[in-house]
Amino acid sequence: MLSTLTAALLLTTTARAEAFLDGAFTSALCQAWNDSAMPGLVGRNGSGWIDSAGSEGRQVIVMGRRDCAAWPKAALVIEADAAGDAVCVKGGVHGGTAFQWKFEPTTPQWADFTDGFGVMDMPGIMSGFVGPYGVAANNIGSFEVFFAVTGKLAFDRSVDWDCEGGDPDKIAKAVDKVDLDRTAKILH
Repeated sequence: MLSTLTAALLLTTTARAEAFLDGAFTSALCQAWNDSAMPGLVGRNGSGWIDSAGSEGRQVIVMGRRDCAAWPKAALVIEADAAGDAVCVKGGVHGGTAFQWKFEPTTPQWADFTDGFGVMDMPGIMSGFVGPYGVAANNIGSFEVFFAVTGKLAFDRSVDWDCEGGDPDKIAKAVDKVDLDRTAKILH
């Protein structure tokens, strides 16, 4: 039987565990975006995504988990720098401000997209999707990298993928199936 002190320490540690798409994770995701190929892929010298959706040089991406309705939405703010690269300038909980993009795959889909995302996966993000479909379709390859960056960061930080409303068994199976070698190939 656990002592009261041990039980209290376990509860405290559990309560502080970083969760997938929480504020701390999304802040770290902003830096991971900048450390990846994303700034060049979707910048002005890449696909030009940074100037799409009627918002020249600035994009706000709102992300959520459809199976975790009570979970706060996360947001990344991406801006063109002087070289035209699409750099992340802020990541955290979405404060309700205007955005150009929104998608809410389920938590198992987020895990599944870690090691590959393509046109056949598009239906997984279409429920609740906001943004120009044509632009999204033209940037599938770039966003395969984005999903790989996001998933790899989750594994690197040992985040808690569970959430209220999510099916823990489905989430665990999806997370266990991620092929991190394939993820590494996407990122290099």
